[in-house]
This record gives sequence, C-alpha cells and structure tokens, in this order.
Amino acid sequence: MVDVKYRAHAVDRMLERKISTTEVEMILLEPDGVIKQSLDKYIYYKKLKGRTDNMIAAVTITKKHKSFEVLTVMIDFEVV
Repeated sequence: MVDVKYRAHAVDRMLERKISTTEVEMILLEPDGVIKQSLDKYIYYKKLKGRTDNMIAAVTITKKHKSFEVLTVMIDFEVV
C-alpha cells in the first residue's frame, strides 16, 4: 500500500495531461529511475505502455518509505 497526497497543482497537471492516480502510483512504486533534487524532493520517472508521449515524471516530497506528496507531474520527461 502506498500513501500518496496530491497538491492542487499536481491534480491540475494530471487532468491536463490525462495522467491517472493509478499511473502516478505505478511511477512511484516501480520507477525506471529516480533523481534526487534536494533533501526530500525527488523526481520519479517511467515509460508507461500505451502512452505515446515520452517518459512520465512525478515530482514529489518523500516523507518516508511509500509515503509521497506529489507536487507536479510532467510528460515527455528526458534525463539529461
């Protein structure tokens, strides 16, 4: 079980980009990769089957194991 909270900005971007809560949870639990941005902020990303855009990314504050606060989601994410 995963505990996920969504900020209003994340919900707006999910609706705009047609990303479901199920897809976000899949990204968080089985990412293709994770990038640490700061002490507790991470980007989780994954290529999802059935989507024509590039990788999907979720920017989160990770509070503890399997507890996330999603700040935003992105499409066409590229690791540089």
